[in-house]
Amino acid sequence: MSNKESSATINIHSNESTPLMGKSGSARSSQLVIDQQKKRELVGLSYMTLSALGFSTMSLFVKLSGTSFPSFEIVFARSVVQTFFSLIGCAMLKINPLGQPGVRKWLLLRGLAGTLGLCLFFYSITQLPLADATVVFFLGPAFTAILASLVLGEAFSLFDAVCSVSCMIGVTLVSKPQFLFGGGEPMEDDMDEWQRLFAIACALVGAMMSAVAYVTVRKIGRGAHFMVHVVYFGLVSAIVSPIGMFFFQTAVVPQGSYEYGMLLLVGLTAFIGQCFLNQGLQMAPAGPGTLMRMNDVVFAFLFGILILHEYPDIYSISGASIIVLMTSAMGIHKIYVHQKSKK
Repeated sequence: MSNKESSATINIHSNESTPLMGKSGSARSSQLVIDQQKKRELVGLSYMTLSALGFSTMSLFVKLSGTSFPSFEIVFARSVVQTFFSLIGCAMLKINPLGQPGVRKWLLLRGLAGTLGLCLFFYSITQLPLADATVVFFLGPAFTAILASLVLGEAFSLFDAVCSVSCMIGVTLVSKPQFLFGGGEPMEDDMDEWQRLFAIACALVGAMMSAVAYVTVRKIGRGAHFMVHVVYFGLVSAIVSPIGMFFFQTAVVPQGSYEYGMLLLVGLTAFIGQCFLNQGLQMAPAGPGTLMRMNDVVFAFLFGILILHEYPDIYSISGASIIVLMTSAMGIHKIYVHQKSKK
């Protein structure tokens, strides 16, 4: 075979094989990107689960502190500790704690919404059994799904709507209003009933505020480091909580190492939960991510029974089960839709 023929043969084989190699390499590259994305989402879901443990532990310390301090003071203590550690974290990571100018207004909104939700949630914890307050507050995923569909354009189907309505039935079972479930006639009982319903309403509005915070974090995306979110949340809380305490409550000076320790642990566990939460929200899809936070309900029931000796009745258990099942169903449905859209 001549050199010319040999060269032609090589070119023919080269021309036939090169496109195949290119397609194969492209397929491998595409699969690698998909695998990396899946790994990132799994890590994000793990972070969300750890955030649930951190926040449920925080709620336990809030409940224990609530016998000595008003709710706004507990929020203030948390915000001071959280801001301190987050600023140290930003310094260690060499991150600007104020974030990029383009996202600062969103960071402020996230901090304000989170602060209002936190204040309302802490108040409900001090007035209600830990499990009841936590269950109502964790209607947040349902509100997040609704808000995400309006702001982020995420799908909100008829299935999601049915689950959301079912969640409200669960709230009714947890709150047990006397005009539906009956109750005593004395005035004192009526006052206790209104206090309980007000605490339930605070937890409900707090859940709505948490939804605003979650969706804002998703909108910012990677535009801000998760530690910057923690800084803004802490700073805004440190400003808002003293104002609320001035108008609605009276500050109490801590006495002894136990009370100082409780307030410190509230802030420390909140800081840990915040770090995992913001990082998880940036890495995991909103639906599956908020689904992992439902572990907080499980932890709350365990802490309430094993540590606080708060034993829920059949209505609370039924309501909690409905809320957890429906929000879980919404999360699973969004996972299915998210994976289907990728295909």
